[in-house]
Amino acid sequence: MADVKIKYTSLGAGYGVGASSHYIKLDRYGILLDAGMDPNSEPEDAIPDYEVVKQNNVQAIVISHAHFDHIGSLPMAVRNFPHARVYMTPPTAELTEQMLYHYIQVQRKRQKEKNQEFEAFYDEEFVGIIRYLFQSFDYRKIFPFHSHEESGISFSFYDAGHILGSAGILIEWRDKKIFYTGNTKKSKQFILQGAEYPANVDVLITETTYGAHEEAEKIKPSSERNRFAALLTERLKLGGIVLIPVFALGRTQEILTLLNRLRQTNKIPAVPIFITGFGINVNKTYDRLLDKTYPDFEHGSLRKISYGRWIKGRRLQGPAILLFTSGMMIRGTASFEYSKQLAADEKNGIFFVGYADPETPAGLFQRRKYEFLREIFGLKSILCKVEIFHFSAHSNRKELLDMIAKTNPKTIVLTHGDAAAMHWMQKKIQAYLKNCRTILPIKSASYEFLL
Repeated sequence: MADVKIKYTSLGAGYGVGASSHYIKLDRYGILLDAGMDPNSEPEDAIPDYEVVKQNNVQAIVISHAHFDHIGSLPMAVRNFPHARVYMTPPTAELTEQMLYHYIQVQRKRQKEKNQEFEAFYDEEFVGIIRYLFQSFDYRKIFPFHSHEESGISFSFYDAGHILGSAGILIEWRDKKIFYTGNTKKSKQFILQGAEYPANVDVLITETTYGAHEEAEKIKPSSERNRFAALLTERLKLGGIVLIPVFALGRTQEILTLLNRLRQTNKIPAVPIFITGFGINVNKTYDRLLDKTYPDFEHGSLRKISYGRWIKGRRLQGPAILLFTSGMMIRGTASFEYSKQLAADEKNGIFFVGYADPETPAGLFQRRKYEFLREIFGLKSILCKVEIFHFSAHSNRKELLDMIAKTNPKTIVLTHGDAAAMHWMQKKIQAYLKNCRTILPIKSASYEFLL
């Protein structure tokens, strides 16, 4: 069989965790994998570089999951490529709509508080229009490239184990296989059951988020749960308040489930648990859809957990647990605002349960950069207990290497990680897959693979 040429272009962030988007060209057919946005960047850097492929054909946009850094610029992608099919799993379709609406509402509120005229990349009306373009398919169901069946291209989704509906994306064409992991978690979480992968692919595009975290691969989940319970109990028995910064989608639901299990087994005191706004909306979606993905999961489990909805202006009083967004403690969010009130009291705690960009307030806490935090918060000292727990929704680096061994690719594109993570992964891959080409893509640059 003749060689097959595949063209790859990284449209989003090269190094770092930002606006994820990848362009694949197979013959005359163009496929976009994810369409993210980085709301913490300046507008010119927040969205993928769609201009670099605007003159090419993009006939399919395939979404891995509904976190904003993977779907935030989807309306702009549709505007740029109006004839493209849009594919995702059924839960991702519903969560994507929710996340896009929520982003608009947050932007509207922030600009109103600054007395600015509302301005965003898209509005509610446009989100409502593009929702009708979403085509959804369950895991392991092979589906064709609709309207382009002559291409011989087909797709299928694999459970990525990251959040509800998250998927690895397998593209098959001319006896070749391209697999994009999206964000992936091989081992079980407290709700989700862990990722699945195809064997023997030709091209692998993989995240590397925890590639530089040596300690994460050494920790036993049971030991980490016990450490979490013990340190949480310590703060609560002092009458303290423990803030757990979480993402509304994924982390809120997983950590709420963990806290409920610990409370039911008397491993932590039965104190009030409070959650802020959008995470509660996502809870309802999880309750409605989880048992369709995992039939053994009890329908409506999250709504049976007793927790309170935090009302702004409520007087802080311990002992209590606060599950507040955002997970990275972005300025203006509940986790940022309340951390200022909690950080100066040694009875309290701020516990981190997932990844945070190093330059965000959460990242500064995790790196113990207290001098910067004192300046940001206007505090003389940071006295609260700060702890990091490895309950991430991303695979550790050993799990990533095991996944690479299973998929056994000829070419690997490393993405979604900082420079240290990506370079560590590249070095390890080159050591035991001698004939495997590894690429650390530069934003807007194109690469060709001859297979």
